[in-house]
Amino acid sequence: MKRSEVKADIESSLGSLLTKAQNAKLTTSADFGSFFCSIENFDNFTVVQRNFENFGEPMSIPFSCEEPNVQMIFSLDGQSAFNDRFDPFLLSPLSHCINFFKYYECWNLLDANSRQHDITFRLKKSFYTDLISSYLSLSEDRLPGMILYEKEFNTINQHVSADAGVLGILKNILDCPFKGEMRSVFIREHVRALLTLQLFHFNPIVSGKENRHDSKITKRDGDILQDVKDYIDNHFLDPASLETLSKHFGINEFKLKYGFKTLFDTSPMRYLQYKRLEYSLFLLRQSDKSIKEIADAVGYSHAANFTTAFTKTFGNSPLHYRTSREVYAAS
Repeated sequence: MKRSEVKADIESSLGSLLTKAQNAKLTTSADFGSFFCSIENFDNFTVVQRNFENFGEPMSIPFSCEEPNVQMIFSLDGQSAFNDRFDPFLLSPLSHCINFFKYYECWNLLDANSRQHDITFRLKKSFYTDLISSYLSLSEDRLPGMILYEKEFNTINQHVSADAGVLGILKNILDCPFKGEMRSVFIREHVRALLTLQLFHFNPIVSGKENRHDSKITKRDGDILQDVKDYIDNHFLDPASLETLSKHFGINEFKLKYGFKTLFDTSPMRYLQYKRLEYSLFLLRQSDKSIKEIADAVGYSHAANFTTAFTKTFGNSPLHYRTSREVYAAS
């Protein structure tokens, strides 16, 4: 076969696999690259893995989806690109996004001399309804409501970097040693944790856009507030309060609270709490620290208060995550 025919055949085969979304794996190679794609279906969600290396001409892999679903895409290595080559949706390496579509047709784009390695979770409504409903009962965030009531959105071009919590969960999924029902339960639990993290990360991006151009917030204020957020991202284990943050950045407490909420759709202290709880989830998964030690590490003097905050945020108690890890380890 001519090279162009081989290329067209690979594009068609990969596109068919992605569209049909049936349990299958495809591994193929040619003189211009190597291509791996797998589809694994569970009761109400699907895991799609892509690992493409293209040394030749640009490629376009057409695929579609005909049923509504939430898609969480995590780029592991290389850039993931979709849709029109002249106006693509781009996902940078080690970043992630969340989208909701009722239906779509698109192209998976591969530039010449490029690599794409990502994992996508397609979630049916029956997977997330209880988690979203619980989340809505505990917060005023608008993103969960958009998902529950099937309002389309796309954050690929507003993706965020994957932090330690996200990367730790992805590693556990990719390294899952189980088969059968144990594998299903293990991966389902981890995907639900990823969804919870994404709800927090993307709520200000998806639902807070209309609040970002407030005349009361000057460009200087906006720069300072971004510095506050960056500071929390890098120092969330340090002692902090509205007063100390206000003094440190030279901004009054009212403007700090109002501006932070306007730009990021959450308060500074809630954001700080979430970063700490996200880190505690990482410790529960990856360390042998006791729950009390983890509570102390993330700023809670009483384990009971930590347990309450953790359960409200992630839907299950710290003991649930720690016990499930020990059960899996002993299996």
